[in-house]
Amino acid sequence: MALPGCMIVRNPTPQELSALDNPPFEVQSKVAQLLPKVEAWYSEVEIQLAPFGRPLTAEEARTAIELGVAEPEKVRVVVLDEFPMPKDEQLLGEAKKHGLGNWSEGGRSNGRVVLLKPRVAQSPAVLRHELVHLAQQDRMGRTAFLRRYLIELEMMGYARSPLELEAYARQGAH
Repeated sequence: MALPGCMIVRNPTPQELSALDNPPFEVQSKVAQLLPKVEAWYSEVEIQLAPFGRPLTAEEARTAIELGVAEPEKVRVVVLDEFPMPKDEQLLGEAKKHGLGNWSEGGRSNGRVVLLKPRVAQSPAVLRHELVHLAQQDRMGRTAFLRRYLIELEMMGYARSPLELEAYARQGAH
């Protein structure tokens, strides 16, 4: 799998994928402690930014449906120079450890809000990538999606996270 920047990533093995379904106790404990904070922050950002977002265009809504997004009419797109970061110190440290808030982050989804940096605001691929994350959330449920995402980041890192690999695979051309 090739990610932006020509980084080559080895796909997870069946054993690694299986381990994600039954993570080690240390990972389960860490995720159990972080999850309530992540859910609260995720929802807070969504509530704060949704009123400032634009709805998907008709073409973008068709793409969202094709990708599996339920209720694309509720999705809002917000273009920001800087994305919000958690105020909680532990959460902020974990977010930074996994690349949130760094220069290369061009898009992010928080609930039904898709955040885009100005440099990628016109990129259909980046929007599609974030819409895939919304579809994953719709498919799994918000809490299960966030829990799984945290487990994958902890055990495999961003570049090898199956949720990210799916989003990159389905985002289409740049």
